[in-house]
Order: sequence, then structure tokens, then C-alpha cells
Amino acid sequence: MLMNIVARGQLWVDMYEPRSEAELAVHVRKVENVRNWLRESLEGGPSGKLRKYRRVLVLTGPAGTAKSSTIRVLSQELKFEIIEWKSSTSESFTNATDFDATSSGLWVSDDTIFTKFRLFLERASQCQSVFSSSSTPNPRKRPLPSSSLSSSNANSTPIQRLILLEDLPNVLHSNTRSQFHDVIRSLVENQDPNPVPVVIILSDSGMRGEAGDERLASGVWERDQDSAVDIRSILPKDVLNGPYVDEIRFNPIAPTLLKKALQALLSRKFPSQKSPITGQMLDIIVDSANGDIRSAIMALQFACIRLNKKTKGADSQVLMESITRREQSLALFHLMGKVFYNKRKGDPPAPSASARDIKKDQEIDKRLKDPPELPPYLSEHDRKASRVDVNTIYSDSPIDSSLFSLYIHQNFIQFCTDVDQCDGIADWLSWADSSGGDTWYQVNPYRFHLLALGTLHSLPAPVPRLNQKVCKPDFFDNINKEKESWDGVRDVRSWIINQGTDSGWNFSGWNPRTIATELGGVLRARDATSSTETPFAQRAPPSHRTFSNLKFLYPKSDRKSIGGQPLYETDDGEPYSDGAILAEEQQEMGMWQDEKESERVVSIADAGGWLDSDDITYF
Repeated sequence: MLMNIVARGQLWVDMYEPRSEAELAVHVRKVENVRNWLRESLEGGPSGKLRKYRRVLVLTGPAGTAKSSTIRVLSQELKFEIIEWKSSTSESFTNATDFDATSSGLWVSDDTIFTKFRLFLERASQCQSVFSSSSTPNPRKRPLPSSSLSSSNANSTPIQRLILLEDLPNVLHSNTRSQFHDVIRSLVENQDPNPVPVVIILSDSGMRGEAGDERLASGVWERDQDSAVDIRSILPKDVLNGPYVDEIRFNPIAPTLLKKALQALLSRKFPSQKSPITGQMLDIIVDSANGDIRSAIMALQFACIRLNKKTKGADSQVLMESITRREQSLALFHLMGKVFYNKRKGDPPAPSASARDIKKDQEIDKRLKDPPELPPYLSEHDRKASRVDVNTIYSDSPIDSSLFSLYIHQNFIQFCTDVDQCDGIADWLSWADSSGGDTWYQVNPYRFHLLALGTLHSLPAPVPRLNQKVCKPDFFDNINKEKESWDGVRDVRSWIINQGTDSGWNFSGWNPRTIATELGGVLRARDATSSTETPFAQRAPPSHRTFSNLKFLYPKSDRKSIGGQPLYETDDGEPYSDGAILAEEQQEMGMWQDEKESERVVSIADAGGWLDSDDITYF
């Protein structure tokens, strides 16, 4: 039935696509941010000088958050034409008109799909439309991958254009990714003062955490940038950090906006008759969508089709549960809340709980079975039945068990009420870390379950509501600081060797590990006593402070959370660092170089740092 609907072009997501900003289920500030960028890229902003900097805009966020629809709605408002790339493996070039004289005189018929993509970008960014028109540009216009650029205007006056890239090449392939980086780099380095702006739509992959655990358990491992499509993999680092790229992240659509949009859609679909969708059914669709309006509309359409068969009562409830069941990961914010607040059967509702939440908890309690009574010598482990289904949250988790353990390690203290509870969770964390295989990637396949069950068992029930804030792990910040520190060590080593070369001393014996462990205090003292009159060549590089001046920061006593960066409802748990330092990088940095290696660690006195017998006065 669904295939017949698709074949007839009757999908509601296409029939009722937003036509104005009022129909967009996107926060007005987010739409305004995109509108301002588009105006600056097409008109230059208030000063008229920003156009050359507004070259690439990347719209990121979960799927179904109206990223493409926002661009199409604004194209009607701002009167620009969308030129969109759509890949097709069936296209071929058959005549001389397919010959591109600007592309080194090459025929395209034997080239790859990426070559067509490159030629499309060259033509779209340099050529004016050969068609004439006059009316409002059609936001749905999608030229073929390497065909001529089509327009819907009927005037000789050229209209403004925008390149939309949503169907990207396979950037997971290393060669394709490298070529894609070169193409994007050439676009931003173009000297044209009025470039054609490029908008890239990049939706989150939404892969579940258990998939990463399965890959690790099987010994298959790849670096994050090689196995995930994100803004760091599609754009080269120099371009991403440059002035020509901007990112606007779309959040999952809020339940209130999503429900309002679905109600408006039902009003348009059933203008003169009653909708078969009740308010309770609409709430189920909104709750299951997790902010994905495309999924919600598909579920709504399918429910209306099935409910036309006069399904009633309990059958309607079962039908809605089957329709709204989807492969969508649970939001990380809610995942950690389920674990840390440790709700159990019969617990009183939270002060902020709504009547619907209270009723939902009561229905869960009716289905829960009381655990068997424990013998007296195990009475300390007696717990009520948990409302948290660990198997369900694991299958819906957006993060793997390794990152899950980091979030627990970062935040569990603030949810405990005594030291014994902290000790219990710490034991489970330690046991899970030490129960893997011989190599680092051979983790315990049940680690997520052990951590979740162990944390739920150790926490108090109910957990006191003290306005706790779940924070992101400091682990990734510490990894980045470690990398910066080793960069500072290498800078200091180069400076020492240069100083020795100028004075005739051989300081090559100062390897990175010796500098990091023995020279930090000297550099810090030298920094404190040096004056501005010291010659610049004799000053240690400022980067030495990354390892010579380490400060221990105590958490503030008035802070309700452990850590610095809170976890918000829209966060997806993606690690915000370049990753751990690999073994090859560690060897290159000299992190593990010691006396057993080929290069002997020369003592401080032999290296010429200072005298072997310093003038030290003993008291």
C-alpha cells in the first residue's frame, strides 16, 4: 500500500510541504539566523562587504528537522534560485554538447560520478542561466547532476542563485573525500567578489551505540573521521576554521511546534470532516518522533490509512504502538536522565511531573512484577522493580558503552547521597573496564548492561531532585590539553637544540619525555624572573606554559554540577575532540622514549643544563 502511495506521488511530506515561514515547525530565531546569512551572501549585509566571506553554509542536525524546507521557503521570500545536485548513476553523455571545454578538454562519458559532481559545481558557480523567465523562482527546481543549469525565470535579467548540496558523494572513501576537499577548497579560494553561495545539508547519521560495541567486539575498528560523515569529515580543517564557512545547527523540533504542525496538516487534509486521529494518538506520534517531523508525518499518514478500517479500543492502541515504533536513537539527555534518576515501582512523582507523565508511570507500574524476596543475609541488595528497561535503552542508545561509562564517571557523584553509593558505582566502573580482552578494543560485550544495572542498583531510590546538571565528560578536553602540551614540549626541544647549536653545545640528549618531567619547573621559574630586556632568541617559547604551568582547578562550591559544560537536550554525545593520541603519534612525540631505547636519555648535568653539584645550602 505504501509503495502504491509513493508511486502516485501522494506522500504527505511532499503534498503538504511548507510554503511560508508560518508553516515551518522551526524556531523563529533559527530561521532568522539562516535568513541573515543568506542576505549577507546574496547582498553583502548592511555594509555590503560580507558577500565575499559568506561562501559555504553547513546546516547540521538530526534528520527531519526542516533544514531543506527552510532553504526552500526562504528562496521564495528572498527571490533566489536553488540549483541542487542530485546524483544519478544512470546518466551518460552521448553527444558533443556534453563536452566541457573548461575542464581540460576531457570527455565526461567515461569519468566517475564524482567528476560529474565537480563539473556541476564548476558550471553552477561560474555560468549564468541560459534560460529566461520572470516570475518567482521555483524552490523545487532540481537540475540534473551534470545537465545545463535550469531556471524558472522568464526575463533576460539574471536572478541570484544558490547551490544546494544534500546528496553528497561518498566521502567515506578516502580518495573521494580528498577530492571533495579539493573542490570545496577551490570554491572558497575563488577570487570572485560575488561568489555563488553553497549550502550543504548534513543530517546526523543516528547510528545506535550498540553498533559501535559490536564493531569493537569483533575487532573491527576505524578512526572516527573515517567511519562517520560529519562536518569535520566533509570539510578540510583549514577551510572549516577559515572565514568562509559557517555552521548553523538545527535542533530536534520541539514537541509543541511539532504538535502544532501536525494539527495544521490534519486541518488541511480533513477540512470538512472529523480527523480519525484523536488527541491521545497525536501525543503518541509526537512522543515517538523524537523531534523528526518527517517521521511524524509518515506515521500520521499511515495511521489515518489504517484507522479508516474502523479500528477501535485496545486495537487502536496496539496499532499506534506498531506504527510509531522506529529505528531512532534515544536522545542522550533523556538516556542519562533515565539512568541517574533511577525511577522504581511506587516512587512518588517528581514535583514538575505532568498529569500525563504520572499516568504513564502508573501504567508502567501495573506491568512490573515484584522481584523475589531475598534471604536475610542479602537484604542490603533488596530493591523495588525498576521502571528502566536496560535492554530497551541499550538498543536505542545514541552512544556506545565506552562513552556511556565516561558520562557516568563524570556525573554519578551528584546523584548519590552517601559514600557507599559512590563506592558501589566506582566498583562497577572499575570492574567493567577490567573485564575485557587482552587488547584495548576487546571490551566486555555486556559492559553497557553492567554499567547501567550497577549504577541503578547503587543509586538511592528515589534520587533526591536537587537541580542536578548532567555535564559532558572532561575526558576529551583533557585529551586536547595533552596534545597541546606535547606540542609545547616539541617547541621547547627545538628551542633547546637551537640554543645549543649557537653556543657549541650538544643538547640533542634532551628528549621530549625528559623535558616534560624535569625541565618544566626551570622554565616556569625562568618565566617568572625574566625581564623584557632578555633577547627574544633566548626566551623559551610561550607554548612551554602548556606543561610547565599546570593548575589544579577546584570545582566551585556553589555549582550544582560536576564538570564545566552541561549536557543539553539537543546534544547527541558526539566526542568534541580530535580523538585519543594514537600509538604512532605517541612514538612521534617521544612520549614513551626512555633510557631503554636507542637514544639514551642524557642526564641534566651531561646535557649541559646546569652543574652537577649545585650550590645548595642545607639547614
